[in-house]
Amino acid sequence: MNVGEQTIAWLYDKQLQVDDEWAVRGPNGFTWWASLNAQAIEIVSEEAGPDGETGYVIAVRTEMVRDLDLTDQVLHDLNTGPMRTAAMAGPVYDPHTRTLSLCSLALVHEGNASWLKVLLSGAAVTQLTEAMLLGPGLAEQLGAEQAVTGHPEHGLREEPDEMVFTARVFADEGREPCRWPADAFEQAVKQLMRQPPSLGASSGGSALTVEFPYGDGSSLCQINGDQAHPLYGNGLLIVQRFPFPLDSEAEGANLALSLNGDDLTVNPAGYGFGSYVYVDNMICFTGFIPNSFDRQVLLSNVYYSCATRARSIAFRLLNRDWDEDSFSLENSAMGQIMRGKKGH
Repeated sequence: MNVGEQTIAWLYDKQLQVDDEWAVRGPNGFTWWASLNAQAIEIVSEEAGPDGETGYVIAVRTEMVRDLDLTDQVLHDLNTGPMRTAAMAGPVYDPHTRTLSLCSLALVHEGNASWLKVLLSGAAVTQLTEAMLLGPGLAEQLGAEQAVTGHPEHGLREEPDEMVFTARVFADEGREPCRWPADAFEQAVKQLMRQPPSLGASSGGSALTVEFPYGDGSSLCQINGDQAHPLYGNGLLIVQRFPFPLDSEAEGANLALSLNGDDLTVNPAGYGFGSYVYVDNMICFTGFIPNSFDRQVLLSNVYYSCATRARSIAFRLLNRDWDEDSFSLENSAMGQIMRGKKGH
């Protein structure tokens, strides 16, 4: 059994404790009904890990809304709602089935499986909770229907599985201060972020800011431990910003939603726990890791994931890959300020 299969088996048997009566197994994973929304967890592809070892891309998807058409108003509502306040999953729209699902995606290999499988279980639980709590109101707001389905043999599950309520633990532990200590942010900057792939970084309290190459300039990434999530309280808020002016919010939201479709269901660019959103003429990525995962997630994990995403987005939006010149200090925010002064 490879590490991908081991992760699927662990999620099914140990962590989520799936009831066989309410599940359908497939060759690469399973679909189960913890409540009225179907959730699929499966290996979608194989990909080389950072050291050349075989990795397995594992997707978690929970159906949320169906019979949905992407009008400009719907795009606005998604962009200002679930895309902006995403935690460990983002909304993905399937135009063929007209269904909106919550999705998370990660590349699991021998080097990260021990802790990443725990994050995948957290993503699964938060998806279940958000689909149950937020799905009805979102469907009504969008003029759509709840994505309610039943098991092919046993029909609708009237009594939810206890896993649907497990995210309460995240909210309870989120009432505590951020569990990543302030000095960890300072140490991460000193040890990791004063050389490529960073253009520069700074820390202050329970937060850090880092710049990555982005065309002839830079993109900004902020990792904050002092901003609470509306559902899960304290933890790590991750926000990356990529300037990309478009003609309308609807066009930007549609682009952000399409990026979710790529990064949260097919090809992970960093760890796919969060969502893209269009804000202030920028494509942004926002994600949140609850306090409960402080033992699994190091700031270095988050940093390198964000670096991978920054490189991927620079290529996709600007058709500019990173090279040696990308890391010139002239591309940093301070470098651009100095260039501007010289121009005057």
